[in-house]
Amino acid sequence: MAHNCRDDTKARGGVALPPMEAFRISFEQIQRRIRRSSIIIAAIALGIALMSYFLVTNLIFEAYGKSAGFTVEAYQLWLIVVSIVVCVIGLTNSSLIAVHERYKEIGVMKSLGALDRHVLALFMIESTIYGLSGGALGFMIGAVSASISVGLQVGLGTLRNVRVLDFLLHLGYSIGSAVVLTVVSTIYPACKAAKLRPVEALAYEV
Repeated sequence: MAHNCRDDTKARGGVALPPMEAFRISFEQIQRRIRRSSIIIAAIALGIALMSYFLVTNLIFEAYGKSAGFTVEAYQLWLIVVSIVVCVIGLTNSSLIAVHERYKEIGVMKSLGALDRHVLALFMIESTIYGLSGGALGFMIGAVSASISVGLQVGLGTLRNVRVLDFLLHLGYSIGSAVVLTVVSTIYPACKAAKLRPVEALAYEV
């Protein structure tokens, strides 16, 4: 019988997982695995930092009035694409490892009445937190690097010509991209975790 990410256990009744409780559980899981979480956030930040560097560099040159003086070369675009692909692969691998490490934990949750959608929601919330954190950190790294690099070329005073709104828009774009990347990377591992049978999960040996 084919499986998908939809919860097929409606017959198990009115078990509910309030959003705030789901967020609390997900945040606690991140804290419990703070070393792994830090590595995941750093990986996201590095991928987003490269993209943000080029975006902010172009933004500053436009404010300087030399938009034609800076263009993103093809090899730079490929660097961004490759860094994002590597980031997605790394995140998917990390998520799969996290699922295997938490087999017994997931088994206990499901034996206590957790539905497929509850397990799925927990992993999705965790990935969103990683995306928000990594995206914000990555943008800051990229924006600071671009500001220093371009500022040394055309003068730091040029930064005053950049509108705050433009920086905020690029920040939102970077964070949004990071969240999308982490969620996409987590879908398959999360579906795999959601479809675990309690007996199989509890019997699993790490």
